[in-house]
Amino acid sequence: MHSLHAGNAPEALPEARGPMRLVSSLRYRDWRLLWSGLMAAQAGEWMDNIAINWLVWVQTSSPLALGTVSLVRGLPIMLFSLAGGVVADRLDRRALMIWTQAAGLAATAGIAALATADALQLWQLYGLLVLRGISIAFNSPARSSVIGDLVPRSDVTNALALHSAVFNSTRMVGPAIAGVLIGAAGGGAAGGALVLWLHVVAYAIAIWTLLAMNVPPSFATRGGASAWSTFVDGIVYIRREPVVLMLMLTGIVPFLLGQPYQSMLPVFATDVFFIGPEGLGFLTSAAAIGSLIAAFAITGLGDFSRKGLVMVAGLVGFGLFIMAFALTPWAPLAAALLFIASASHQLYATTNSTLVQLIVPSEYRGRIMGVHQLDRGFIPIGSFLLGALAQWGGAQAATAVMAGSLTLVALAVLVLVPAMRRLE
Repeated sequence: MHSLHAGNAPEALPEARGPMRLVSSLRYRDWRLLWSGLMAAQAGEWMDNIAINWLVWVQTSSPLALGTVSLVRGLPIMLFSLAGGVVADRLDRRALMIWTQAAGLAATAGIAALATADALQLWQLYGLLVLRGISIAFNSPARSSVIGDLVPRSDVTNALALHSAVFNSTRMVGPAIAGVLIGAAGGGAAGGALVLWLHVVAYAIAIWTLLAMNVPPSFATRGGASAWSTFVDGIVYIRREPVVLMLMLTGIVPFLLGQPYQSMLPVFATDVFFIGPEGLGFLTSAAAIGSLIAAFAITGLGDFSRKGLVMVAGLVGFGLFIMAFALTPWAPLAAALLFIASASHQLYATTNSTLVQLIVPSEYRGRIMGVHQLDRGFIPIGSFLLGALAQWGGAQAATAVMAGSLTLVALAVLVLVPAMRRLE
């Protein structure tokens, strides 16, 4: 059985009982601070998404400009996440998170100031978003890799589930708050600027929580190794550790073949279920609620056994229920299937991240999380593939084919890679 590494995690406290099991990892002060800062930063990020899209739409009325904003947001993260992983293994991770959050705050404050002065131009927005995307690419691997050093092994799953719960809960609440604030400010650019200033405050809160942590400085890579040799060493590590390699590869599959279904939801809402934009919101909310409930359910499981089997079962379930969603003609059933599919994906994603945290030694964790972060870059590729298939054979058939392919891959891993099933 594959060995697991505890890293520099603190000593485990007595097992939490009752309702405290749901938040057992928050008993550790430094993780509690990091999690609180993440809550603020993630809420600000979701509000920011709405505000910037609104500012661009008010200024241009151009769908192409909106699409370009999404590209400018995401491309730097894809291009620099590997470098971010290398840096996270060469520098003190806490200091790296502080400086990258400060860079994000400065870029966001620049956008907010220009919007407040009614002087924001697209080229300025794109440039500042690129700078912020680069800061995120260097921040995310450091943040993800440090979790295993803040909580003991028995609470890693709980910590990662709470990490996911932050993402899903703020995804539900943040955009709604931003919409209310923009509307209350008159629906113009001033409302967008107000929301952006709130994101600046969220960045400041996140930086304060990092400054308040008592984590000793960590320099994972020692000696005179160059950044390139550090990167190559990380790739060699992945190649010589077949379980880690398989975790990376299976991480790509749901983002390439499963998650792109989201890009087809407008088509399902209008042309399949005939439920309009309100129905689109209903379907989207059903998926978000499924992910959130699953994340909270996982927090109560503790350090459960057979994580590998649970992970692959979640992947199989995700593919099956997305395929069923694609083939159903009834909107309420479709929403229920999306709820279950998203819960299955959350189960898979959390156990996959947990295993990576437990298996990979701390000195390699930044580079591995940098590679892990590339998974999300496959969503646009999968969305393009799904769109091409839908143009040829329809949205339902295309989504079912891709989800079915995901299911077959997951079943193949379940049957042909017994080492994955045995991971604890």
